[in-house]
Amino acid sequence: MSVNETKDQAPGAVATEPHPSESGTPANGRALPALPSAPERLEDLGVPESFVEDLLLKTLYRTAHPTPVGLAHSLCIPPVIVRGVLQELKRHRFIETTSASGRLEGDWAYRLTEAGMEAARHAFERSKYVGPVPVPLQEYLRILQSDHEVGRPDAVRLARALQQLVLARDTVAKVCLALTSGRPAMLWGAPGNGKTTILELCSESIQGVTIMPVAVWVSGHIVRLYDELVHTPIDLDPAEASGHHVDMRWLRIRRPFVFVGGELRPEDLDLAYDPALGYHQAPPHVKAHGGLLAIDDFGRQQVSPHQLLNRWIAALERGEDTLSLVTGERISFPFRSTIVFSTNIEPRTMLEEAHLRRIPYKIRIPEPTDEQLAEIFRRFASALHVEIAEGGLQTAVDMVQRASQGNVRSCHPRDVLQLIVEEARFVKRTPTLEPGAIRRACEVYFATDPGAMAR
Repeated sequence: MSVNETKDQAPGAVATEPHPSESGTPANGRALPALPSAPERLEDLGVPESFVEDLLLKTLYRTAHPTPVGLAHSLCIPPVIVRGVLQELKRHRFIETTSASGRLEGDWAYRLTEAGMEAARHAFERSKYVGPVPVPLQEYLRILQSDHEVGRPDAVRLARALQQLVLARDTVAKVCLALTSGRPAMLWGAPGNGKTTILELCSESIQGVTIMPVAVWVSGHIVRLYDELVHTPIDLDPAEASGHHVDMRWLRIRRPFVFVGGELRPEDLDLAYDPALGYHQAPPHVKAHGGLLAIDDFGRQQVSPHQLLNRWIAALERGEDTLSLVTGERISFPFRSTIVFSTNIEPRTMLEEAHLRRIPYKIRIPEPTDEQLAEIFRRFASALHVEIAEGGLQTAVDMVQRASQGNVRSCHPRDVLQLIVEEARFVKRTPTLEPGAIRRACEVYFATDPGAMAR
């Protein structure tokens, strides 16, 4: 069990290497992936001119003092292209320059006319998407053909991170082998023994950088790929940012870690169209492309295990998944990731033989031994500033064993100690791991009499 929810509070935890810097070379020493070259003409964007005009009108509507440079930054396209579209909007009398315009064209500020305001409102009715110009899907597929890496933890970083847990050495070795292989893996065992924590530590150990566009354009529809809750961008090199030599619609990101749990529904496996927004959101496994996809509480989702595996494992083998637009049109998206399942259910009782073969690594996370339980108590007591009375560790282990009827979990020390801390705070005394406090905590936590205290 993890000593604490936050790594910086974990006593005895070995600090892992920092994540890749926001500019420069990643920690693994590999060069950053190259971004595509910047488009030079409106036609190079790969989307209809009318769409760019709509997007520019909506951006003008939402911007206080729009200038060509500021609008170019918002749409992530070169200013020369923006100026051309602005001239077209001006010709239609949708915009006008303000009296505060500077002498240089780059300093000019614009505002919407009444006709422009009306055109912007119509544009919002079609789609409320405002942001970088989408990249054509075929361009996205073409550029990602050269990226065959998947997100897998660095073996050294993962081994160091797992030192925060109290696990047998052979269990740590199996976990490291499975999670760094890049092949489908499953962690299984009773709840409360650290499977979810292992996945979280795994996310901190992923190395590498990939690229992705904020959104893609396909058959007249927008599909947003970038999710600020999932993807971590890496800043451009100053020379790239100032020279306008790269396509700013693309981002360099740390290889993503996407975590889904029991809330996963069948509809979450496909593109999600929001009629109020007028564009699609990519499903979790598409957002995880090039990274690691973790499915916690596997077997508890509204999606059946068979349906989920048939969909994702088969798609992984093909390297792509077929999704549906709101119109019913089927399109293919790349899907190359490391996929890890975590479950409380024994795999053989949940999956058929064909599925078991497709998940080569199935690692059981066992219950702690008495010695491991005592060590977890010791570490959490240190983290929570709980004093340990003489014989307190052995008493705690004995009472938890009796109260749980032998079904001990790695989470029990943390939970029992938290109750001791809360009781001590209530009565205004120093929290101490001693027989009386242990007994009272076990009685309310396990809802049973833990038995007589050891003499």
